[in-house]
Formats: sequence, C-alpha cells, structure tokens
Amino acid sequence: MFLSVIIPTYNYRCYTLVADLQRQLEAVGEPYEIIVAEDGSKDQVTIIANHKIIDLPNCRHLIRKENVGRAAIRNFLVSEAKGEWLLFMDSDARVISSDYISTYINAIKEAAGHQIIIGGLRHTDRLPSPEVSLRYYYEKEADQHRSAAERQQHPFQHLTTFNMCVLRSVMMNTPFDEDCREYGYEDALLGVTLKNKGVSVMHIDNPLEHTGLEPNKKYLAKVETALHTLHSLGDKMVPHSHVGQAAEKARKWFLSLPIIMLLHILRPLLRHNLLSEKPNLKVLAFYKLGYFLSL
Repeated sequence: MFLSVIIPTYNYRCYTLVADLQRQLEAVGEPYEIIVAEDGSKDQVTIIANHKIIDLPNCRHLIRKENVGRAAIRNFLVSEAKGEWLLFMDSDARVISSDYISTYINAIKEAAGHQIIIGGLRHTDRLPSPEVSLRYYYEKEADQHRSAAERQQHPFQHLTTFNMCVLRSVMMNTPFDEDCREYGYEDALLGVTLKNKGVSVMHIDNPLEHTGLEPNKKYLAKVETALHTLHSLGDKMVPHSHVGQAAEKARKWFLSLPIIMLLHILRPLLRHNLLSEKPNLKVLAFYKLGYFLSL
C-alpha cells in the first residue's frame, strides 16, 4: 500500500510537521511520499525554511508562484501524488501521537469498503494568547462534538481535509470545486458531492492538533470571506450550511430586514465583543447570520 501525504501551505512553516510525519512513516515500513506545495507564498524566509523538506527522504517541496486557491492547490497535489491512498492535512497541524501514521495504516487495512477515513482534530486545553480568543473558543466549543462516534452520526457534515485519508481514485473522480478560491466551504462542498455519489466515510479518533489560530481581527475577516464564498456558491452549498438554513428560516418568517437593521445598528458593539478577550459565541452566530443576509 502506497501512501501519499499531501500538504498545501501559504506563508506557513511546516518543516517540523513533515519531519515528524516522515519519521513515523519510515517506522511503519510502507511505501510513502510527502508532498508540500506552496500556494503562491510570498514570505521568502518561510519558503526557504520549508525548502529544507527536500533533505528528508521521500519528501518533495513544490514552489508555485501563483496563488490558485484552496481547492485548486489540493487538486494539483492530487495530480502530483502517486499513492493509492492520500492523506490530506493542513500545514498548521501538529502530530500529537506517536502512532498517528500506524493508526491510519491499520484503519486502511481494516476499512472494509470505506473509501474515506477521517481522524479528526483538537485544540490545546489552554488559550495560547488573548489575541486569538475568538477562534480558540469557537474551536473548543466544536471540539466537544468531535469524537469519532459523534462525527459518524453525520459523516459528511464533518468531512475535513485538515486530517483526511482517502482513496486517490475517489479524488480523481470527484475533485474539489475550484469555484472555492477564497477561504471557506471547499471541504463542506466536497462532502455534499461525495454524499450524493454514495461514497463511504469512516470516522476514527486519530486527531491532529490545530495550531494556526489567527488573531481575532484576522479571523473575523476570514469568517466574512467564508460567508462571501458561501453566497457565491449559491444552491450548490447554501441549503446544506447551518447559516444558509438559518437565513432561509429568517426569510420565511420575514425577519431578514429586522436582523440586517439590527446588525447595522449594533455592529460596533458586536465587533467590540468579538474582538475582545472574552467573545460571546452567540454574538458570533448572530453576526454571521446578519452578515450573510446582508450580502
């Protein structure tokens, strides 16, 4: 069994991640490769640091000057990979178990017809910095529902390429939708497409730790970008998203305009809360709904 680990990155140092993975892959003794692709990264210091990856056996570091977006860079990596199975992950992941790779290898061998295996993610138990409180508390709330058993109840809603092993043939037949160029929803849209095709998904407890928590202002801007992405995808994704479903209910109950007006009036106060050290997640949910309705 040949395993290809594929990691897109943008201005993020991931040599340590690759080195940790490479050591585990060597230990299990199966054929493997690790491919990292810079998606138009501009930080030359980071690119140079990442380029040390080529010194590791069976590892490649591809430098692409154009930023093609989150979907297209993953499709490119799939085309470069040689493995029967592909292990997708993000560059801001951290390996937190010594048997991470062997757990996936065993799951693949015992998959019994499953075409996708998803290991999950988690976050540190301590707030790294007050500056990242919004993303941190949002993710920690979500962590409470990220056990394999809970994810398996709605397997496609929890599909994420942060930590996903998939047959290469599945991705060749069902590539990422390259309309997802900006941040957000490329994973979710892939999940909808794969569900419609009847692909089999198995969730396991084999998490990576997410380390790339953005400062509050930057994360809130990414939330807004994701909502623009969702809006642009229209019926392909909106009816399958939580905020899209909430927006449809608001329209049905003639609440769209009141919500938009309330957001406009309260926006400075809402942003003040969301950018503070102790943001309220209910405020975030209202902000997302109002922002989406206003698009």
